[in-house]
Amino acid sequence: MMSKTPRIAVLLAAYQGRNWIEEQVDGEKTDQLSRSLSISGLLAKLLVGRGIETPDDAKSFLEPKLAHLSDPFDLPGLEEASLRIALALELGEAILLVGDYDVDGITSTVIVEQTLLKLGANTSHVIPRRKDEGYGLTSEVLERGLGMGNFKLVIALDCGTNSCLEADELNDLGIDLIIVDHHQAKGELPKAIMLNPHLHPDTGEPWRNMSTAGLAFKLVHGLLKHLRDKKAERAFEIDPKESLSLSAMGTIADLVPLIKENRILARFGLKHLGKHPSPGLRALLDESGVNTDFPPESEDVTFKLAPRINACGRLDDAEVASSLMLKTDMAECRKLAKQMNAYNEERKEIEARLTEEALLQGEQRFSDRPAVVACGSGDAWNPGVVGIVAGKMSHSLGKACIVLAEAEDGSLRGSGRGVKGVNLVDALSSCKDLLTHWGGHPVAVGLSLEKENLEAFTEAFLKSIEALTDEKAAIPTLKISATIEQDELRPELLRELSALAPYGQENPEPILALKGVRLAQKPRKVGTGNHFQFSVHNGSVSVSGIAWKMADRIPPADRSLDLAFRLRWNFWNGQRHLQMELQDWKESS
Repeated sequence: MMSKTPRIAVLLAAYQGRNWIEEQVDGEKTDQLSRSLSISGLLAKLLVGRGIETPDDAKSFLEPKLAHLSDPFDLPGLEEASLRIALALELGEAILLVGDYDVDGITSTVIVEQTLLKLGANTSHVIPRRKDEGYGLTSEVLERGLGMGNFKLVIALDCGTNSCLEADELNDLGIDLIIVDHHQAKGELPKAIMLNPHLHPDTGEPWRNMSTAGLAFKLVHGLLKHLRDKKAERAFEIDPKESLSLSAMGTIADLVPLIKENRILARFGLKHLGKHPSPGLRALLDESGVNTDFPPESEDVTFKLAPRINACGRLDDAEVASSLMLKTDMAECRKLAKQMNAYNEERKEIEARLTEEALLQGEQRFSDRPAVVACGSGDAWNPGVVGIVAGKMSHSLGKACIVLAEAEDGSLRGSGRGVKGVNLVDALSSCKDLLTHWGGHPVAVGLSLEKENLEAFTEAFLKSIEALTDEKAAIPTLKISATIEQDELRPELLRELSALAPYGQENPEPILALKGVRLAQKPRKVGTGNHFQFSVHNGSVSVSGIAWKMADRIPPADRSLDLAFRLRWNFWNGQRHLQMELQDWKESS
């Protein structure tokens, strides 16, 4: 595996050295909340900073319950979808599931298929092969899937909202279509039963920003409720909680807001994943090095499980991952988990080469532009990893980045990742006449275009970004949640703050600050030499810390410093210890 070059290391560490802005909240509300719930002032401040200001709201947030989930039939389209699936079960109709090749698409497909199989359904699934079938509900993947049986019902998961032509093809064949998706519609809707929250006005519903894995959980819950009302015996033998682990993984990996019902699914799903993993997930946890002596965290999904699942679809066949989740033989599961790990290692090597080349383009052509459009061909420019690279570049540069790779047919396919204040869907919409396919979310999009349109698209996209950019959002800052004293740096603090987890979009992990401190000893480089360890004395013991990819900015041990950090557990030999994860430092003023 090739090592990171200085250019990459510098860019990926660009988050350091920004302006610190400490979050300001209403002190009276903080005090009232602290007294009402008998919680620390720090925890109360963090809750108020999240817009959680009343004791009832705070208690619901800190102590979520599955019972807080709304009735699945509140979701438009879910009752109709449940009725159609129930009819298919009654008539013995074969059901084809069509998913997507990312974590959300795979987990949602498996959630539905596992439930249908337990109900005795005749069901099969197919997931697009990225290289030759494209994304989602395409004619190519349908041709392969429909060749597997005589299907009367197709359920599209994490795709299909914009597949009008494919829906018409199915209709002509006398096949009904249910679409379970959370992507934005770009115009006319397909002829299908639609289960997509974004097709309806936003009135603050708790399911508004669910991933497809969350919607799939809702669907199977509603289906089971319907069948139980009809006294179907098998429905009483199935516990919807069995789908929680997969629902949490899809929710966390797809970067939807971890608030409201998404937070409930993520929280209980992570607990279920740690305590009751299926054979496939058990094998994946072991192969990924996730310590299940304690409940898995959202970061375990983001940085360990999700990359291995995604690597299958990026480099080969996503059905390797879906097969792992559906199998029950432990030996088979371990074999598949090892295969997924090998894909991930290959993915990392390709990603490193692509990052190097994309960064060079960004530096040479777009240093003074509001966004980056990097493009290339060759072994390093694998369409399967462009999204990862775009995300890294966007996070580090603080601006929208699109990375395009030349496909076998000569067209360009890629992904874009954005920043706060810029809606990439709106940006691409203004350039849609230059694109062959496009879609996604405000901060994550996929697109394809003909090679001859590259320069025109680049300029149109840059102009659109410039018009949409929120100037305030573009200022590089580091948001400090709160400043603490050295003697507060104890395990008890982290145990209290853990009530805020799982962390993700719109529920960020707190960044704390210590001001005017001296390191307990001189920091030392560790690992490949890109990282360093340090320690701070809390008055009784030293608390260790780690700084990832910051070895080019090692702080002095003989001066007064301000430290910005996250508090984490460091797991070792079945034990966990308090650890600071450094985000930035500066000399005290």
